[in-house]
Amino acid sequence: MTRIASPLLLLLALGLAACQSEPPPSRPVSRAPARPAPPVPSEVEGAWSFSVLGDRCSARVAHRQMTLAVSAGPAEKASFSLTAPGRGLPVNRPVRIDFRGDGGNWQLPGRTNGSRVASASTPLNEAGEARIRDLLGGGTVRASGSGVSAPALSVPDAGVSGRDWYGCLARLAQGAATKPDGGDAAPDKSP
Repeated sequence: MTRIASPLLLLLALGLAACQSEPPPSRPVSRAPARPAPPVPSEVEGAWSFSVLGDRCSARVAHRQMTLAVSAGPAEKASFSLTAPGRGLPVNRPVRIDFRGDGGNWQLPGRTNGSRVASASTPLNEAGEARIRDLLGGGTVRASGSGVSAPALSVPDAGVSGRDWYGCLARLAQGAATKPDGGDAAPDKSP
């Protein structure tokens, strides 16, 4: 019986020893890879809207991923603001607003603010009016500079509505041109 007990004791001892050993290393839990951000389209198509309120002329070319706004009056300049919701424009950085179209090509130096809105301006002189006429004729607007990942904005021809809106801008420019030495124009008091 000692011979039979020995193999049983050996099996029992091995079984207990197996319970005492370290568990095998656990596999690291693998997580599904994060979904990449949707790609920014290289170009988006905008649509025009216009408003004239007193001596203020405003126009917008808008798409959900990029918007260009142009406003003029009563100051003697036209202001441009470019927005690309999300991460398209850097914070507090110099940028350029570039336009390419059949009527002409131009660039305006600008700067983004803390809200990632790029702003630039041009005087309401002959060159400034020409830039706006080019824009109304259609083309492509791009923001360029360090950290810019916004799409280009395809600007359609503004048509009759754009020509009507340009009349507001031309009146502002004409008023600015008639001011002596760039000062305030005296109101017309003739009967």
